[in-house]
Amino acid sequence: MKSCKRDFPGVDRKTSNQLALDVKTDEQTIIEQIAEIRRQSAVSLEAIGYLLGSDPAQISRYLKGACSTTLTNYLRIARALGYRCRVILEKSDNAGVDANILAELKLVAHKVRHGR
Repeated sequence: MKSCKRDFPGVDRKTSNQLALDVKTDEQTIIEQIAEIRRQSAVSLEAIGYLLGSDPAQISRYLKGACSTTLTNYLRIARALGYRCRVILEKSDNAGVDANILAELKLVAHKVRHGR
């Protein structure tokens, strides 16, 4: 069985790479903002880890971008630092990415027939 190594397997490789880069950039922005708040607040990783019930080393990996985590974990870290995070969805620039990629996608329903 062949598995797909792309982040967005429903599109061509160039588009998949661009979308993955955009996601990585957004994640890096979140990490940088949380790290800046932590520096300004002088809160230790141990304190954040204690509040979240997590290992301080794991929190460090999240804030260095060494490993991916969920958006929920970034939101939890922000709350532990005393901040509330709002997620704002903006229309992307789509440089080099087809803007109507989902609008043009036509999926046809199919019936599964059990032959006995």
